[in-house]
Amino acid sequence: MKKILICAVPFSDNLGDGVIAASLAHIAGLKYPDAKVEFLDIAGRHGFDEQNLRGGGAFGVFQKLPALLRSAIVFAYCLKNYFQRWRPHWKAAVSDADLVIVGGGQLFCDVALNFPAKLFLLSRLLRGKRVAVVSVGVTAKWSYWGKVLVGKFFKNAAPVFFATRDAESAKNLHDIFRIPRPDIRVVPDPALVCESAFSSELSPDKKWDVGICVSSLDALVMNSEYGESNAIGSADFFANLAEALQQEGARVLYFTNGAAEDNRVMAEISARPASAGAGAAETTFLVPKRPDDLVALISACSCIAAHRLHANIVAYSLNIPSVGMNWDKKVESFFRLTGRTQYLFDLSPRPDQLKASVLQLLREKNADRERLDVLQGEVIAGTHALI
Repeated sequence: MKKILICAVPFSDNLGDGVIAASLAHIAGLKYPDAKVEFLDIAGRHGFDEQNLRGGGAFGVFQKLPALLRSAIVFAYCLKNYFQRWRPHWKAAVSDADLVIVGGGQLFCDVALNFPAKLFLLSRLLRGKRVAVVSVGVTAKWSYWGKVLVGKFFKNAAPVFFATRDAESAKNLHDIFRIPRPDIRVVPDPALVCESAFSSELSPDKKWDVGICVSSLDALVMNSEYGESNAIGSADFFANLAEALQQEGARVLYFTNGAAEDNRVMAEISARPASAGAGAAETTFLVPKRPDDLVALISACSCIAAHRLHANIVAYSLNIPSVGMNWDKKVESFFRLTGRTQYLFDLSPRPDQLKASVLQLLREKNADRERLDVLQGEVIAGTHALI
């Protein structure tokens, strides 16, 4: 094995995707230490500083458009970029790959045909290559054209192995795309091994008692499998939670996963005058720029509270307790997998509910290392069996 190509969104501004890619590369390197591992970003990015469709103010207008029009815009955007920019780079990257890994992350989802269009276009270049679909999330909600495009991906790429990151995704892959269920393995999320993949980036000290991962609740609801959900304003929710914890003397870090829409919410919070109720407790605002920044920030917290799946996964990998807020089935699935559903709340619970749970975790520090070790072993062994 000379070259392994990982196709996903490793340079996404949502840095959890970069953590997945780096962790998957680390796992591949354990089996093939002499192989070259490269990344192909199916959104056409080559680095972390490139803008995307969500980065500008037009995204708010885009969200309000009818679903069919949003899908048409995204498909036209992908088609134009594929023929004008992406195809030569993708073709060169694929040409000498001995193995193409598609995964991990929530690549098999249909939000305005975003991933279906990109997977279909990529698959045009994968005919005849050895392809494995590894540790992907597969949603249950699909448009007609989304199913058509992903069906063409499977026909063109003809993967030799299939693995989803949870049993529900395996069921969806079988029910929707008719992949035989015995052919589908369940291999947990590669980011569960990020402790070893990012070992040199970990903080030796706990600088903050609680890390609050700020998210745009509106953006989360738009991408949720649960359909319409009600939430209070994003900035108010996180500011109220931080104030409740600061009143207990907690040192609070506001951070994001790097996504542009989340960063805007945190900028709104940081622009507010400091609340008198917060007392003298320390508050810090930090935006990670790279996946290693995200892992380092979380490693410097004693506990975190987060909606974002991979903030919770990174914390769990580092044996740091987390309180999750549930906005999608993939979050619920992860907390079930790790046996921590008692620390999973709804989309925007009352600050006093979250505060009590966070303070309990800070006292108990009850992360389950034994369960973590088992899951990390399953990730490595399961991935090695596929590649």
